[in-house]
Amino acid sequence: MRIIYGYSNCTDSTYNRIVSERNVSTMVPDQKYHSLLIKGLAKNGAEVRCISGLPVNRTVTSRKLVYEKDEQEGNASFHYITTLNIPILRQLMIYFGAFFSVIRVKKDRNTYAICDFLNTAVAFAFVSACRIKQIPLVAIVTDLPDMFDSGKTRKALGNFLLRRFDAYVFLTEYMNDIVNSSGKPYIVLEGHVDSELPFLDDVVPYESETGKRIVIYAGSIQKKYGIENLVKGFIIAGIPCTELWVFGDGDYRDELEALAEQHSTIKYMGIKSNAEVVAVEQRAALLVNPRPTSAEYTKYSFPSKNMEYMVSGTPMLTTKLPGMPAEYYPYVYLIEDETPDGIADVLKKIFSESLEVRREKAKRARAFVLENKSNVVQAKKIIKFLENEL
Repeated sequence: MRIIYGYSNCTDSTYNRIVSERNVSTMVPDQKYHSLLIKGLAKNGAEVRCISGLPVNRTVTSRKLVYEKDEQEGNASFHYITTLNIPILRQLMIYFGAFFSVIRVKKDRNTYAICDFLNTAVAFAFVSACRIKQIPLVAIVTDLPDMFDSGKTRKALGNFLLRRFDAYVFLTEYMNDIVNSSGKPYIVLEGHVDSELPFLDDVVPYESETGKRIVIYAGSIQKKYGIENLVKGFIIAGIPCTELWVFGDGDYRDELEALAEQHSTIKYMGIKSNAEVVAVEQRAALLVNPRPTSAEYTKYSFPSKNMEYMVSGTPMLTTKLPGMPAEYYPYVYLIEDETPDGIADVLKKIFSESLEVRREKAKRARAFVLENKSNVVQAKKIIKFLENEL
């Protein structure tokens, strides 16, 4: 099977070098998602030809010419479109570069195209070229246009573009209800974890080493994501020998820093690299995602944070997000009452259990996602979907 993959990312090695050259500290959250999925497709025997506009623009580099050599990693090849780093012109060059790259692909009956629809220039190019070549085109949908924090024009453009695909990969079943009124083929995959993620069995929890139980929240510290309720709930719980460490930035930062000065058990850790945060997560006592379930957007998202937490080997506490299937429930602790008092109650209940009981639950969660949600397993589902539905 040959898969043409359109997106705006690159190999991990190239991405790390590009990041090191950036003028400002920014992150491309989809790099990990697409990188792992491409590796999974290749490990399942697919020939993957990636066509990319690269995660570079004027906000992150002063380079006028954006150019990278093409690469090959195993069964996946990467073609990077050369562009001038000038607004509008860059997008036009990406469009035409992606369009002609698809047109030049030698097609057979086992040729398919997959595209990140959020990268507008690449996506429009794929829609145009795949229609000419009569190549079935699948959209990776990790966000909905109606959920964009942007104007009506961009939302309308996104919805227009989505309707031009032949099939979809959604994060949640609710996405299909919004997007797929014409009943096109689709598959729901919440996300994936790295099948080769190393885990050290000899990791020593902070709890065993110092007697302190560390609760961690890592991500955007905005009130709308429930961080305020978590902090207040933690304070109410007043659990001995337990600290809350918060990583990230957002509109709750100033208030959090003020509370950290008043309460020695609350630590604001600032912004750290993903590798640093993951290393801390593996030694923590509990990882928390307090995202409120009342917000409409939660129906159409499955936080990658949940996957990262579950594969860490540390127990996770989360709300019952509408986009999270019930099959996950046995492997995590659940927040039923999302108020500060409710969070306090569940924290006290969790820490009434022994370290051994909590770590065993985390071990089962890690095994569940590796066996059922790894990038290799999820990519195999996509390949079967392509073969059977398109």
